[in-house]
Amino acid sequence: MNDIPEYLDGLPNISGVEQLCAEAIQAKTGKTIYLQDSGIDFGSIRSTCAIALHMHQPLIPAGGSYLRTAEIISNLKYMMDNQQIGDNHNAPVFLWCYKRMGELIPQLMNEGKQPRVMLEYSGTLLHGLRKMGAHEVFDSLKTITLNPNYRHAVEWLGAPWGMPLLLPLLLRITACMSKPGKITLRQSSASMPLAACAGSLPQRWPFQITPMWPTNL
Repeated sequence: MNDIPEYLDGLPNISGVEQLCAEAIQAKTGKTIYLQDSGIDFGSIRSTCAIALHMHQPLIPAGGSYLRTAEIISNLKYMMDNQQIGDNHNAPVFLWCYKRMGELIPQLMNEGKQPRVMLEYSGTLLHGLRKMGAHEVFDSLKTITLNPNYRHAVEWLGAPWGMPLLLPLLLRITACMSKPGKITLRQSSASMPLAACAGSLPQRWPFQITPMWPTNL
């Protein structure tokens, strides 16, 4: 197996091994993977249900009090460091959600069950977890990825580096119509600090925008 480094010169290694990936895909094209280990008679199945878990956390400029020099950190780290704000106290639960498949799959299989799950983790989530020192998440996921007793129960889906969503959706903004032609934006709990993006709000929207948070831009 070829070892692909996670980081090159301190930056995430997100490109440059396309040929290696293409060769790996070509080598398995038309072949069954882990079918002999499944323990399931797929030919007798009449109906099925599948689950796919999408895992994501954005990166935000919140590693400091001044936006222009703030370190880019995981939104989850911001939540962990500011659990007194809103619903950020849920951050430890979020962290457990990212690692628990590595615990639940072995538990269920050791009980004689045959769980199946598809997993998708965004690049920004994985990078953020590594930078904040959440190495236990990776250790847990390695169990169901590399261990031959469990790996056939998990299908890893291809995932993007990040999620190019519309700003209001990405920030989980609550838009409240205070009066015609005017929208007040309030920061939702468990979201990135809106002050970090105040300068990015569209300037040509057909209504007045009043941010309800302190800024230091």
